[in-house]
Amino acid sequence: KFTTLSHSHTFYEKALHKTLIMQLFSDKNVYALHKWFGLISGLFLLLLSLTGIILLYDEALNRMFNPALTQVTPAEHRLAVDELLGNVKKEFPTAEIGGILLQPKHANWSAVAEVSEGKKRMFVYVNPFTGKVLGSQLGDQTIHRKILKIHEHLTIGPVGHLILFIVGLCFFGLVVTGLWYYRRSLLSVFRIWVRRGDTYVLNADLHKLTGISIFLFLLVMGGTGTFMHWEKVERFFGEEERRPEGGRPEGKAKKTSLPEETAPADFTIESLVQKTTTLVPNFTPFFVALPRGGGDAIAIRGTRPESNPLLGKFNTEIQFDAKTGAMKGIEHKEDKDLEESVEASMEQIHFGKYGGWISRLIYALGSLGLAVMSVTGYVIWWTKGGKRK
Repeated sequence: KFTTLSHSHTFYEKALHKTLIMQLFSDKNVYALHKWFGLISGLFLLLLSLTGIILLYDEALNRMFNPALTQVTPAEHRLAVDELLGNVKKEFPTAEIGGILLQPKHANWSAVAEVSEGKKRMFVYVNPFTGKVLGSQLGDQTIHRKILKIHEHLTIGPVGHLILFIVGLCFFGLVVTGLWYYRRSLLSVFRIWVRRGDTYVLNADLHKLTGISIFLFLLVMGGTGTFMHWEKVERFFGEEERRPEGGRPEGKAKKTSLPEETAPADFTIESLVQKTTTLVPNFTPFFVALPRGGGDAIAIRGTRPESNPLLGKFNTEIQFDAKTGAMKGIEHKEDKDLEESVEASMEQIHFGKYGGWISRLIYALGSLGLAVMSVTGYVIWWTKGGKRK
């Protein structure tokens, strides 16, 4: 009898536990969560979706609005990097030049030098064929920088990162609760499409159809965005990563150190740029970083055909001694540790520029879909007083 009662007690415990779980994940409760997640994050998500689309095409927009700075007429030969840098220095004699973007893949684009003068940071545009300095932009006034400040932290710094971290959690919750709530009709949305009934029906159908169509994109954006803001939130609460005296995070920076070679003291930066293509097979140099703050290395960054685009724009760096021109080492992002690779990949996946125009188009359509969902979600809530009917 005792055994029978014990089994009976266990059975009722399991049944009660199952009932509680079913109540917890009932459509009513899941819808309530979905609604509150949307009310909290909806306007932020609308803002992020629109700024995200602009960031996808920020370079093209800059060229469109500033053709006199960014566009040049191609010629047969490019000038040496040293001559371009020398012309920039003549225009800004008291400034420090941090580096120059060479634009080797685009014959009709200007080279862009990064220049600092006190606290002022500028981008100086130079014709790579004539050496003429075409003009400059303040770093904070470029389309990219203005929109990025809104997209990353709402222009309010660490507090903005904290707010957007909470928004990211709500965004992730929105996707999960939405999928659960519509789990029985995931495929029927494509048969029903969008009915042109009253305002509620039209927006509900459009909301559901859009959400199901782009739910993978939404999961990726919610996951990567929340991850990136979490790193900033850690710093906000003082959980900074320990750094050794050299300034680089511990456990990172795997560099291929090679024996230093001798080089004539009268080397040119152009000769170093040319040399990189012999040191690394099929290497294309894009950016020359000059020593700053007492540094002793000239770094030339670029890509190889085998470079992983998910790790960033320029995946290979070749360093030279700034005094002798001797090669100091070669570093490939693919050789770095897992943590660094994951962090770099999250950023590239989130901003969607790793696959050229195809990835940009997919991300633009996904971001537009998110904007549609934000608007239709609020319309659904407004027309029904925030209650499901």
